Amino acid sequence: MYIHLGGNAIVSSRDLLYIFDVKAFHQSKVNRELLRKMEAAGRVVTLEKGKSRSVIFIKRKNQPITIYYSPITAFTLLRRRNQYK
Repeated sequence: MYIHLGGNAIVSSRDLLYIFDVKAFHQSKVNRELLRKMEAAGRVVTLEKGKSRSVIFIKRKNQPITIYYSPITAFTLLRRRNQYK
């Protein structure tokens, strides 16, 4: 099944690795360092500027992990994912 992440982004639920609340994610120094490295590698996508409410890790087949900043809350995304299990 597919999940709408916000903006024009739709991903397969099989590709979804992690979903975090944006505030909780940024509290960790390790997470901030990971984010810095991912941004330098060009693997961070912001779906809507200034409206991020969740951080999603996506792993597509034969591609590196990509981080998406979504305007949709982590709770709503988790509910959507669990709806199609």
